[in-house]
Amino acid sequence: MSPQLLLQNLSSLSALLPIAAAILNYKHLNKVQKIAGVFFIVSGLFDLSLLLVRHFNITLITSGGRANNAPLIHLFILVSVLFYALIYFHAFNKLALKKLSLALSVITGVLIFINAFFIEGLLKFPSIGNTILSVTLILLSLLYFWQLLDQAEIVRLEKQPMFWISAGVLSYCSINIFLFMLMRSLGSLSSNFWTIHSIINIIANLLFAIALFCKPQKTI
Repeated sequence: MSPQLLLQNLSSLSALLPIAAAILNYKHLNKVQKIAGVFFIVSGLFDLSLLLVRHFNITLITSGGRANNAPLIHLFILVSVLFYALIYFHAFNKLALKKLSLALSVITGVLIFINAFFIEGLLKFPSIGNTILSVTLILLSLLYFWQLLDQAEIVRLEKQPMFWISAGVLSYCSINIFLFMLMRSLGSLSSNFWTIHSIINIIANLLFAIALFCKPQKTI
């Protein structure tokens, strides 16, 4: 097994970290953590399915005689929009931010749908769709950090699950957004794309696992 393939497999298996955290700490999870936990289970199943697809050469659709699982990735991006909309809607305290999170998510969902069927197409890797999702999640995570800074009371950040979730979202999206935008022009460097993607995915899953182990405290 090549180092690159090993890293990709570890990246897929790292999805088990937040799932394990959600199961072990289930009794102490708040509403946002439970929604996130369900999403990480869905995300983990998706990652593991791709791992099995690569290992056993399973495919959903063939294109030009080759395996093509791009439609599954398009679907997962839409599912991600739905879950993150719910997570940030419940994480925001102000009604204006709640409405903004819903509006951004609806616009993002529509744009991703249009891209899937009319721009890149279902049979191509959704680099544009991933870029659109990344921009939205970066905005939502930054809005959450702004909410933390704007609070009158003092909070212990290490006790805030959404701090860790937003940190994972921001670190993952801020790096991968450039990879997704440049993916078509990387050419022979595409293997480097997946190496960087795998590393940041492992880091993000570690941060998500920390988020689900947190026992929220509002003030000190």
